[in-house]
Amino acid sequence: MRYIFFYNEETFEYIGADTIADNAQVPANATLLEPVDDNGIGLYDPVWNTGTQTWTGISESEWLKKHGVVEEPSLEQKLQAKQTVLIAGLAKDVKMLQGAVKTLVMQNAMNSKEEK
Repeated sequence: MRYIFFYNEETFEYIGADTIADNAQVPANATLLEPVDDNGIGLYDPVWNTGTQTWTGISESEWLKKHGVVEEPSLEQKLQAKQTVLIAGLAKDVKMLQGAVKTLVMQNAMNSKEEK
C-alpha cells in the first residue's frame, strides 16, 4: 500500500489523502509526494505546483490571518506590555517628583533670602 495525496484539478489545492495498492496507477489529480516542507513538517494550505512537482504552502501567521484566527499573545509579549506600562508610569512619577523638588528648592532659596 502507498499513500497518495490529492489536489483540486483547477486550483491545485490539497484536498485529502488515501492509500492505493503498490501496483496501482496514481490518479491524474494526485501525487505520492507528501505536502510537507524540507524539514518534514506539514504545510499550511498546501498547493501542488505542477511545474516543479512540489507542494508549496503559506506561513502559520498567514494561515491564522486568512482564517480569521486571532493569535493569543505569548507570555513574553504579555510581560513586555506590562513592563512598558510600568516604565511609562514610573517616568511620569519621576517628572512629577522633579517638578516638586524644583519647587521646594526655589521655596527654600526664597526662605533663606528672607532670613538674611
